[in-house]
Amino acid sequence: MVAVAANSNMVRSPLIVVIEDEPMVLSAYELMFEGWGYDFVGADSAASALARLVALRRNPDFIVADYRLSENHTGTQAIQLLRQAFGHDIPGLLVTGETSIETLRDAASTGFPLLRKPVSSRQLQDAVTRGIGPAC
Repeated sequence: MVAVAANSNMVRSPLIVVIEDEPMVLSAYELMFEGWGYDFVGADSAASALARLVALRRNPDFIVADYRLSENHTGTQAIQLLRQAFGHDIPGLLVTGETSIETLRDAASTGFPLLRKPVSSRQLQDAVTRGIGPAC
């Protein structure tokens, strides 16, 4: 488990972690979340996200993960890895552009909310607000 010290005197915006292996899509997420007032960490894998979070000494407040990641990894695995590393059930959701029934069924069976691409900014903002509330 990762122990991250927090400065209780400092008020911070909630930290959103996005795991997405398409650089342009990741950049779009960054613009949206920062525009809404959230702090943002983007990464192409769970391991990369974890390294960035440790370097920042921050716990994630919410995780958005693409369902299908590179090297046969899934967003489900990414969320689970971060949950294990930080020792609690961090709220999260999966995003997918997959259309096969099997993939959609598998993604839905994880218990994480699932948004299908293309995801509107309103859908995304509503899902995060339901999970952790609005940005500061």
